[in-house]
Amino acid sequence: MQHQRWIYARAPGPGAIIRLAERFSGSEPWTISVTPADTKTGYRCVTLSGCDVPMFASHVAMSLRDTVYVIDVSPGRLLITAYLLADADAGVSCQTIVDLPLPRFAILGKLVVKRTLRRKGLPLWSITLERLRRVPYATIAVLDQRDLLVEAPDVVYIAQGNIPE
Repeated sequence: MQHQRWIYARAPGPGAIIRLAERFSGSEPWTISVTPADTKTGYRCVTLSGCDVPMFASHVAMSLRDTVYVIDVSPGRLLITAYLLADADAGVSCQTIVDLPLPRFAILGKLVVKRTLRRKGLPLWSITLERLRRVPYATIAVLDQRDLLVEAPDVVYIAQGNIPE
C-alpha cells in the first residue's frame, strides 16, 4: 500500500476549498481535487499536492470554523488527525484520534481503513476516490459561484494553480 493522504472538510462548495488553497499556497504550484459533499455528514474529501497538508488542514479549520480531519495511510499504519478550532484567539489544536497498525496485505489494509472510517462516522471517499470521474473545476466555476451547482455524486472536481508554462 502506497502513502496516501486526504483531508476531510465541510465546505459550502468545492470552490470554497479551492479558493482557500489559492490563498494558502502563495506563489507555489499546487493541484487539488475535491469531491462533492457526502449526503450524511457533509464532508468533502480533498487531495492536495504542492502544499504542506497539515498546515493547509489547520488553515481550512480556522477559515471554515469547523473540524477538519487528515487521514494518512502509509505502509503499515493508519493515522487520523483532527484539527479542532480551540477558540478565536488560540487557533487550531491538533489531536490524533486513530493510530492503528495495518496488515501487510493491501486488501486487508483497505478493509481496516474502511471499517475505521465507518466507525468514526466519516465517509468512505478515500476508498472510492479512484472510481470517480475527474471534472475540471473551471467548467463549473460560474455555477458554483452563483450557488446554482448541483453536484453529481460520481465526480471529483480538480484544479491547479501557479503552474509554470
